[in-house]
Amino acid sequence: MPIPDYVSVINEIKSGSISHLYVLFGDMDFLKDDIISRVLQAIKSKKEVILAHVDSLEDLEKEVKNARYVLFPFIKLIIANIDNSPKLKSIPDDIYIIVNTNIHIKGTKGRVVNLAFPSSWEMENYIREFIKGLALFYDKEISERAVNIFSVGILQSPHLLLSVWNTLLLMVGSQKRIEEDDVKEIIKGIPSFTGFQIIDMIEKKRYQEALSSLKEEHYSDPEIMQLLSALRRRYKLILFTKTIEAQEKDLTKMFNISGGYARFILNISKDYKLDELIHKIKLLLSTERRIKRGEIDPKGGIEDFIISLSLSL
Repeated sequence: MPIPDYVSVINEIKSGSISHLYVLFGDMDFLKDDIISRVLQAIKSKKEVILAHVDSLEDLEKEVKNARYVLFPFIKLIIANIDNSPKLKSIPDDIYIIVNTNIHIKGTKGRVVNLAFPSSWEMENYIREFIKGLALFYDKEISERAVNIFSVGILQSPHLLLSVWNTLLLMVGSQKRIEEDDVKEIIKGIPSFTGFQIIDMIEKKRYQEALSSLKEEHYSDPEIMQLLSALRRRYKLILFTKTIEAQEKDLTKMFNISGGYARFILNISKDYKLDELIHKIKLLLSTERRIKRGEIDPKGGIEDFIISLSLSL
């Protein structure tokens, strides 16, 4: 397996090679946020930066057009939450665009970065290559044994990968080599995430139980974002199933999922009405946008989402 796109792109940024258009696609929002932060810091070293968020191609084009006339000598970084390739003939030197999407946009001229979760049987190898790449990036040595311990330990909580790695870096400090005992010490502190039971509660319309679970248990912001991402992926698969009457082989081929999970999606999709599904998707996307814009924290966002669903009964 090649080095994951995330590691490749942060090395490019580190070397000073910054694209004026990035297309970040996939469900690993924690990696998207990290790349956005790195791009922002890199261009901040050149000039003062103005940050803008848009949710449509039309608004993106307006931001680019306005920047051409009023922003000199500033740099503008535009975060576009869209699922289409920007219809721009050229991007001015003082503008950078990052497209944040969940689908692979074909035909784009920008730097496309695959940040989709790999299939379950590929996840451990993905994490291994990810850790090796990070060690190289930070000029650290790490043994195969230490990599194995890290990959197995983080396997059930891959959304914590970056935060656990950063904690490991802080612990070893200037130490050149990361030892097995260092990794074991860090891995002991990884919390087990049981929040996916909340997804089942939501799907079974046991909204009060889901809200009670959120109040009784501590879920970190990354865990809640992973939960929302998992819900979005499930709804996307169900929508695909219902709109084109997909079969098991269609789902496994198109979305790279196991046959067992494909059968699960086909089974639960029978209980969904299309208008109900579309309503849920709209509520979920609205919740994620509000969180990403800082209008509400992740826990408040998922609570609002569940309450909105309960009011839709």
